[in-house]
Amino acid sequence: MNLREQLRNILPDILPDDPEEAIKGTELIRLVRLRLGDDYSDATLRYHFSILSYDSTSPIAKVDQGQGYYQRLSKPHLANGTGRFLFGGEVEGDVLQSRFLRLLTIYERLCLLRSHFPFRLNGRVDTPLDERGFWDIPDLVTAEWDLETGADEITRFDSGMLDLRRHLGGPEVGLSGVQLKIGLTLDNYTAEFFQALSATRWTLQSELVIAEPLNDEALVDALRSLGNQFGVGISSLGINSAQLDDLPSAADLRAMSAAEFEIVQGKLRIQKITVPAPRQRIDWTSLSALRKKHECVSDLVRWLSECLHQRKPEWK
Repeated sequence: MNLREQLRNILPDILPDDPEEAIKGTELIRLVRLRLGDDYSDATLRYHFSILSYDSTSPIAKVDQGQGYYQRLSKPHLANGTGRFLFGGEVEGDVLQSRFLRLLTIYERLCLLRSHFPFRLNGRVDTPLDERGFWDIPDLVTAEWDLETGADEITRFDSGMLDLRRHLGGPEVGLSGVQLKIGLTLDNYTAEFFQALSATRWTLQSELVIAEPLNDEALVDALRSLGNQFGVGISSLGINSAQLDDLPSAADLRAMSAAEFEIVQGKLRIQKITVPAPRQRIDWTSLSALRKKHECVSDLVRWLSECLHQRKPEWK
């Protein structure tokens, strides 16, 4: 049996499951030697640790932005990026929906903190919630306007900047398409990435947001490569499924005061992988076609028009 196969057999008994408890390379070499003896040099063992950590079928993963190795667990519940299965069996549909709705609402509130106003496309009255997401429309679109706050403390559009943008031929509003996933793995990240790219290609920016922490260096490197190549912003909120399930309902999250939401925000460990590359213009042809196909996109267009008419944004 070659060294690689030997390591596949013994590493599951040595490596911790939690990335926070990752073993540094020197200690891992010591523990491996207790099982294999001194037939292999430190350099050879480190080389095989590194090679195996980039193999999605191997039991070893290297932590991103740090030192140490941990056990890469098989996650069939992330096969579609949705949390479809847990180790003990299939998750009930209402649990999945509650989890995804919490994620949607948390991200909406984070957008508002940055003065980006979200409009949800996935899960509206006319569009049943689909935790897997769609290939032609994102889960939500965020609108960014030039804003100003008057003496009455009401946020309105900055009319001067809007007029300037209009005269210079620039977009009056920045539209970002956002696709959300509970988690990704080395087995499914490519499909999930290109779904996000496909669903958001008609907006000015594309973003892929993952709830679960991205600890695996190989996965982060692969996502960073795709994100930079195609101009997609990728980030993680750093909150796992169990933590999402422990939070109040989506409706309660939406109704929270700013102070109450700060407690939820404190549970997040936001990780930026790539930043989105803005496109020159909205794909109006695609938007027009999608408006005829999806009632939720027609709602989006009406919402944008209403905001412009009222000269102020709103969260619906």
